[in-house]
Amino acid sequence: MRALATVSLLFVLALVSVSAYLRLDNSGIGCADWPACYGRIGAPAEEVPTVGSTYERLALEAQQPLSWVTPLHRLIASVLGLLILGMALLSLRQRRDRLLSLILLAQTVFLAWLGIYSGGLHSPAVVMGNLAGGFAMLGLLGWMIFRNTGRASNAPTMVRRWVAAAALLLCVQIVLGALTSANFAASACQTVPDCHGSWLPGGNLWQAFDLTRQHEIDPAGFALGGPERADIHKLHRIFALLTLLVTAVAGTIALRAKLGFTAVAVIALVASEFAVGVAAILTDLPIGIAVAHNWLAAVLVLALIVGGKTAGIKGIDGAIEIDILI
Repeated sequence: MRALATVSLLFVLALVSVSAYLRLDNSGIGCADWPACYGRIGAPAEEVPTVGSTYERLALEAQQPLSWVTPLHRLIASVLGLLILGMALLSLRQRRDRLLSLILLAQTVFLAWLGIYSGGLHSPAVVMGNLAGGFAMLGLLGWMIFRNTGRASNAPTMVRRWVAAAALLLCVQIVLGALTSANFAASACQTVPDCHGSWLPGGNLWQAFDLTRQHEIDPAGFALGGPERADIHKLHRIFALLTLLVTAVAGTIALRAKLGFTAVAVIALVASEFAVGVAAILTDLPIGIAVAHNWLAAVLVLALIVGGKTAGIKGIDGAIEIDILI
């Protein structure tokens, strides 16, 4: 079971990277049919058939060939689905980890449905659903793999509280990052440390939390938006700085409590994520740096699981015991 979970985790990490490239490269609305891509399994040729007003405008007016990433994304997702199905069947046979395996299978079915019937990438709900589902799957797989790695330390209460606070802030920051991506707001602010002379979100912030609306798109296929894009971007920046500071304090306290490796790893990952985020703004969001930003967020989720168990935070082990009983 653990071997299957490890292989599945590697596929999820690959899928996170490819999905980020797919979204940022504007390839997500490149294929209207499924499971093939315009009747082909591989990357389409230069000519793209007419399949509807949106796709026709993007393919024929913008004259942009479809990316090879779309069929690769589908291939990785299909293999991952088979791995998760195998885990579910094996868990039922071995009578262990049934709850986690069935939750993973349900997530896989949901993400597959979302991919087939999404109706286009320019829907915030679709982007948010994909990101939330993918990171939740990553967290559950990481939980299954690392839960029995080493022993939880008897860390002081202060250490556990700071680690829990850092973990909570990281989770909030990941959600804000997903909202920034769902609003296509990564490039809404192109100056550092301010956002075109402004520091705090404005009155249009709450519009960014409305996932039901559809973004308008220009002839080149890029999403258009209003001032709410800059507002959610600024909120993401504020929490990035707050998360960095709290994690640094939590890591320093954890180092003094002799939780060295995990503390250093989490601090290094958060600092790297912060630096990559700043670099993405200063360099006008090159796709390689943007993908690295997404991938580091995924690795941070795994680091949180290991760090939480190492610090002995209650709730992680307790939830595991419940699943074992089921």
